[in-house]
Amino acid sequence: MDGFDRGRRIAAVLALLGLVVVVALLSLSDRTAKPMAINGDMLGQETSESIDAYAARAATSLTAAPAGRDAYALVSFKRPLDAGSAAEVVADVGRVNAMVMLSAPAMPLPEPIAGETRADVFQRQITLVDAQLAGIGNVRAPQELNGVVVRDTPEVLQQLAANQEVFSVEVLPPDAAWGAFGVRPVNVDGTPLDGA
Repeated sequence: MDGFDRGRRIAAVLALLGLVVVVALLSLSDRTAKPMAINGDMLGQETSESIDAYAARAATSLTAAPAGRDAYALVSFKRPLDAGSAAEVVADVGRVNAMVMLSAPAMPLPEPIAGETRADVFQRQITLVDAQLAGIGNVRAPQELNGVVVRDTPEVLQQLAANQEVFSVEVLPPDAAWGAFGVRPVNVDGTPLDGA
């Protein structure tokens, strides 16, 4: 009986050691030790790209988008819009996935719940950002959106591009997956992103 207990203890220690080794090896894996790389799809203005070149590239992406297939797109406004005005611009869009404020990362958004509007969702996110900045000197969140990331068909996106408040609509391929592409800011005032 004594040998049996000793054997069980040795087996338990070996199993525990094996588990520790597996966890240690997994912690060194690129899949768990660092964020997954973006798959190459990007929306927005490239660092040294002029605003005119970006607008032309965005227009080409919209023209080339396959008809009838939903795709993600970055909608950049001609000027910053308050929550209500931005909601009016995207009223006919099937899904608004994120909002863009200045050069901050795109902020994911839920769809409105019953009794809410997109303006309510936008304003709630603006208020949340403002609360997160509280106590950092006199820094306040902008009260306006510079753009949104949406998902809909090219037909709807073309109508959106015709809106007088919209500067550009850049469309990704239909197979782009949410969370697997990046979003860069678009400086519609023409200021180069690299400071040149």
